Amino acid sequence: MFSLRFVLSNSVSGQPFKTRTLIRRTLNDESFFTWSFLLWFGKVTSMLGIWYIIFPMQFDIDFLKEFPLLLILLPLTVFLSTWPKLSRIIRNDKFKWIGISFGLFMMMSFAFAFKNFMNTEKINRNILKNSIEYTYDLKVPKSQSHQWIQRKSLVTDIYLVRDTINELKPLIYFGDVNTQVALNNIAHQLNIEKDKLSEIERDQLIANLHIDRNISMNFINKLKYQFRKANFRNVQYSTGRKYSKYPSNYALFKYSGIQHYLNSRYYPEFEDFLDSAENLDFSKHAIRIPESQMYRVNALKEYNRIAIHVDKLGTTLNNRMIAKEELERVIYKFIKRYSPNFVIIYNADDNITYYRYIENLDLIYTQIDRLRNEMSLKLYEQPFDYWYWGDEMDSIKSKYPRNIVEWTQEEKRLIELMKKAGNNSYE
Repeated sequence: MFSLRFVLSNSVSGQPFKTRTLIRRTLNDESFFTWSFLLWFGKVTSMLGIWYIIFPMQFDIDFLKEFPLLLILLPLTVFLSTWPKLSRIIRNDKFKWIGISFGLFMMMSFAFAFKNFMNTEKINRNILKNSIEYTYDLKVPKSQSHQWIQRKSLVTDIYLVRDTINELKPLIYFGDVNTQVALNNIAHQLNIEKDKLSEIERDQLIANLHIDRNISMNFINKLKYQFRKANFRNVQYSTGRKYSKYPSNYALFKYSGIQHYLNSRYYPEFEDFLDSAENLDFSKHAIRIPESQMYRVNALKEYNRIAIHVDKLGTTLNNRMIAKEELERVIYKFIKRYSPNFVIIYNADDNITYYRYIENLDLIYTQIDRLRNEMSLKLYEQPFDYWYWGDEMDSIKSKYPRNIVEWTQEEKRLIELMKKAGNNSYE
């Protein structure tokens, strides 16, 4: 455009009136078309740039692979838009000049297209080097049930990844690859994260757990034990979305997953009692387990309950092997019949993987979500996801609460103690 304006503007003088008018019209048309295109192109590319930052659109659209013809024809359309009127000025030499200019244009276009003005490979390497997901090939499991963390300022991201050298000992990172934390230092690091918030917000801090699907539950249970010792119980298992075309590491899934509350506090005196009681000879001594708020074994007797146990051999319901489809039906009917006066005891063996743990926990959550959605549609003609707060959401949640109990390490020891003492009433 600038070259054309320079050439034609300096060739107006001495030309006939008709030619000067034609040149001015050509220049005006060229200016209008070019600036209109640049305005449109600038808006579209700015919008796409913002979307690529806010929404990871690289999973949705790849211009180089999906629209190569557009990228070729678009500049050609801009280039050739001037020639209908310009050819009336050049007349006899129009084919020569269009050939020359077209050749120059294509040479410049290809030169700029294949010339890297920045070292993109180095930038990509630096980004991937600081990314825990790519450095350790983190693959989180997928779930059908999802809850979203609304306030990201109250989140601390915790990554559990497999060590490339010693897979039996996972690594723990807080936030990024520069903050590796040992298991016994979890409480100290959580206090550091709390100190970043105001005093009012500290109790609202949520641990967003990004855990590799192949990590053993033995290590994860130890992590939850450290959380409870630190009096920290708000966690969310970050998961991908099941039945989605997007991968598990899709950026929008980062703050969604299965929200879980570690609803049993840690009591050091309870562990002291267990340490003493486990050394007793039950053939000579009787043991009586009193009612206490330090454990929930006796309190659950007041509820209608079922027990789900998952180990390497499969899944059992009340000590009976059961298939996934049947388990879904049983849970749905059980909750619908007894809710809210029900409890599901979910016991995941230490030797199973985190994937198996999430798979079965998601199965329970999904049935509760299903009942909540049915009630919301029946009473309010809106799906449950429609409600973010209010009396409608509270009434549905109170009708179908998430009454899921996972035994703590101390409670598991207590149950084994009760078995040795000949008391199996917890079942």
